[in-house]
Amino acid sequence: MSSRDQPPGNDYNPDQSEIEKLTKINEKQEKRIRALEAKALQLTNLYFVFQGVILSTCASARSIKCHHWWIPFVLSLLAAILNLFAFYFTVEKILSCREHFDQNTVHLGDLKARSEQNPPGDSLRPESPDPCKKRWRRVLAYASIGLSLGFSGVVLYGCHAILCYKRSNENDQC
Repeated sequence: MSSRDQPPGNDYNPDQSEIEKLTKINEKQEKRIRALEAKALQLTNLYFVFQGVILSTCASARSIKCHHWWIPFVLSLLAAILNLFAFYFTVEKILSCREHFDQNTVHLGDLKARSEQNPPGDSLRPESPDPCKKRWRRVLAYASIGLSLGFSGVVLYGCHAILCYKRSNENDQC
């Protein structure tokens, strides 16, 4: 039905259905982003706990000798590799969802502005998402991955250091 065919007083706006669709999509996108962020936090916490168990076992175990340092090292390395891949892909999904959310938000704002202020047929130049915000979000995401990688390196070194240096100091004291 065209605007000429509609009875006077009817405020039907062809963009209204698209606005409603985009609003629902954005709500779903926000829920998905929150779920992915919770998953990333959970991955990080579980990884820290697992590495803490390995390091505390190394520190307290009397039966593990220095020449067996590779056993906790390999366990820690496997956990680090699996966690870093899972964390990386989760962060990539978060970034992708946020970018889509930003684009939808800009488009939604454009549709609302066009439907409220401008007569039909008058086009607005659509804005684009803030590139600085996008860049800063990526920097922070990759910095968190880098910190996780650094933590993994410290833990891997610790697997060797705790077993070998602690044992050599104990032997020196006897």
